[in-house]
Amino acid sequence: MTTAVEFIHRGMKQLHEALDKTLAELTPEQLHTVPAGHAKANTIAWIVWHLARTEDNVVRFVLQNRRPTVWQEGGYAEKLGLPPVAQGTGMPTAEAQALRLTDVALFCGYTQKVWASTDEFLANTPAEQLEATVTVKPFGELPAVQALGQICLTHAMAHAGEIDLSRTLLGLATVRGV
Repeated sequence: MTTAVEFIHRGMKQLHEALDKTLAELTPEQLHTVPAGHAKANTIAWIVWHLARTEDNVVRFVLQNRRPTVWQEGGYAEKLGLPPVAQGTGMPTAEAQALRLTDVALFCGYTQKVWASTDEFLANTPAEQLEATVTVKPFGELPAVQALGQICLTHAMAHAGEIDLSRTLLGLATVRGV
């Protein structure tokens, strides 16, 4: 029988593959296009940045007792000219639409380190440790495994659907081919 952690781990690997494919296939213009020019739509660049930053914060900072994030360790905010602490949650749409990944290759290097950190954490953390209660703003207190499942996987997969819709509006195939 598959455990919750194994399920989450497999789902995260599938998510990471889809995000990697999107970053590899799209031009900077496509990454930063506002889907259908809609005033409330997020760009693919913003979505991928938001997902990587959120996962980095939850897995490193929240679940590993305030361990510095990959973002902090690598000085990515300064290198990419992006917010040092923000991860996009609650960001005004106009500000999100204005976010630019000026060096996609450097950003991809960051995402690879985040994915590897998550993979290592999930492969080496005993399931009992994930029963501990953690605080995740703005969700409050919840079991660590729920933070992983709800925020890092389910929330991220919803955004992956948003990316596929954006790809469709750009005239491109979806990542999952569905």
